[in-house]
Amino acid sequence: MVPRFGRRLSKGDLPPGKLGKISRKVASNPKKEKKIIKNIRKEDKKIDKDIEKLLKESEKNSGNIKELEKITKNSLNELIKYIKSLKNLYGVNLNTVYPEIIQLEKLIDNLYNILEDIKKKGPSMNLEREFHNILNEIHKLWGMHKHKISKT
Repeated sequence: MVPRFGRRLSKGDLPPGKLGKISRKVASNPKKEKKIIKNIRKEDKKIDKDIEKLLKESEKNSGNIKELEKITKNSLNELIKYIKSLKNLYGVNLNTVYPEIIQLEKLIDNLYNILEDIKKKGPSMNLEREFHNILNEIHKLWGMHKHKISKT
């Protein structure tokens, strides 16, 4: 018998360590759990492409604020959905299982705040540099998360 909590994503057995601590709401509904896991696996590749596109396009359109904002929102939309689905799956255990997801969420909020500052104050080298630094940090954390997910 598989325990009610802590089922492994791919098989159904308990993983070593803290991985696989699924929230009570989802663990009590196996159909919902399977749907969330299926969506998570589909979104990985799309998010990869979106982040790469965002990095390239932000270099080209650093002066055009409206275009930069549009590209950022479109590219990060899937990542935000992914974060929400992980929150649904793991609940309060998300920080212990995937702490980089919480960091990603904070970085995305910071990125949107910088976009607002750029809109209000106008483009400046400091704000654009900070914008690109946060984008690179998001890319790095996403790579870490992908590597961690591939091992589970």
